[in-house]
Amino acid sequence: MDRKTSAKLLLLWTGLFFSVTTLAMPTQSADVASLINQRLSHMKDVAGYKAQHHLAIEDLPQEAKVLANSAAEAEKLGLDGESVKPFIQAQMDAAKAIQYRYRADWLSSPETGWQPAPLEQIRVKIGVLSTAILTGISQTLTQDGQFTDRAAFMKTVEQANLKDSDKERLWQSLRQIMLKNGTHKNAGMSH
Repeated sequence: MDRKTSAKLLLLWTGLFFSVTTLAMPTQSADVASLINQRLSHMKDVAGYKAQHHLAIEDLPQEAKVLANSAAEAEKLGLDGESVKPFIQAQMDAAKAIQYRYRADWLSSPETGWQPAPLEQIRVKIGVLSTAILTGISQTLTQDGQFTDRAAFMKTVEQANLKDSDKERLWQSLRQIMLKNGTHKNAGMSH
């Protein structure tokens, strides 16, 4: 990547970071669901870019990088990194499922009049949202001690090609996240 492209990406990331953190700093569990929904809303662009460039949907080295970086970031935010990993994996699996479903639909009915955003640009947006999601989880667990409103979560996380089973896995893995000190205030709460 040349310097000009690097500078543009840095400016884009900085602008996105400040707009997402200023406008969408989560303070309650509904905000976390909204941020997850925003993150998943970018999967059509990811699927389209990968289709145009003949790239596989599954990118295991990228997934391993995201998982490791997310666990480390979670630790910095006061979360237990190991308890975050199943949630991060659930997000990545839901994202892949959405992409596969778009690609399958496009086999019989190609999308017309639409162009996906560049993958690097999308990954910057996803990265900013991922940080905001982890921040929101930490705040919710610290302030409220738990995620309890499954109905609101299921209603808020609503994307084309996202199935209820995908959302249920996200919800269940979200509820298993613990604070770094090992507290898990969700124990005994209804699912």
